[in-house]
Amino acid sequence: MTWQHYNGIRVPHRTASSVKRRYSVTSHILAYRRCSRQYGFFGERKYEPALVVQMFYGTIVHQVLDLAHAHYAGLLDPSLRGQIPTDNDIDDYFTEVENGLRARRINAVQNVKEHARKVLKRFNSLEGPILYPRVVDTECRLQADRGNYILHGNVDVLARTEAAAQIQTPDPSNMELWDYKGTRKPSITSPDFNNYRFQMLVYAELYRMKTGSLPEAGVLYFLSELSDDPSPTARPINATLEVSFELAQVQRAMEEFGSTVADIERCRLLRQWPDPNAAPTEETCDACDARWNCQAAIRFGRRYNMLYP
Repeated sequence: MTWQHYNGIRVPHRTASSVKRRYSVTSHILAYRRCSRQYGFFGERKYEPALVVQMFYGTIVHQVLDLAHAHYAGLLDPSLRGQIPTDNDIDDYFTEVENGLRARRINAVQNVKEHARKVLKRFNSLEGPILYPRVVDTECRLQADRGNYILHGNVDVLARTEAAAQIQTPDPSNMELWDYKGTRKPSITSPDFNNYRFQMLVYAELYRMKTGSLPEAGVLYFLSELSDDPSPTARPINATLEVSFELAQVQRAMEEFGSTVADIERCRLLRQWPDPNAAPTEETCDACDARWNCQAAIRFGRRYNMLYP
């Protein structure tokens, strides 16, 4: 019989994979710290969220500004080098990115789109003349081998400090790490406030491992602080959060990163993603499809999404 041909076959036991997992600062660690249960559903089990407004807003802000930086640097057209994009240019870049997101079925209601378009134009005209000439790199990819996993992250902007603005090849310590946020600045008591500082500290260590020096500072820019009318003529006081880097703080952040990785691995092994220990923010719960049977979301009430009607 045919099966007799396989009598001598011996299949070796499956060995453990030696491939190291990659952990992103934002899409893994911050997502888990923000809400472990939500991370399990959408980050690990890959459930498709019904609401993609947050993804739309964050993606369009980052990609349009990346095109604005490329415009000024002459990467899109050498004849544009040194020119600040006009409002019409921002409209064109916005439409280009929006079409790409629509092709991926990532969309948002009209008022969210117009809000994003408005703050992008205001940032470009207000900050562009000061920031764009100092930009050294955008979407700067940093990573490090941490032994049993790979840590990686994308810094939105690597820029010379104002003091080193005219130096073509400044010392690595005379640099700033910029990260764009589409939200308003969180209060000092919000979990997001500490999470954002943690993010910049981890980026600083990745930068140090690449260059040998810590950057001078990190700058978090909250674009929604530009949305108030009338249009601001100077940077709003709450638009930025500056993070200074001390080696001891950076090392503590790296220890926290490793601890969070261990927590994620433990949950993955058990195939359990429990409710978070610390209650997420109201905005996090409102955007979550799993809030209906989550104990952490009870304090906000069982209700339909109220952020984006």
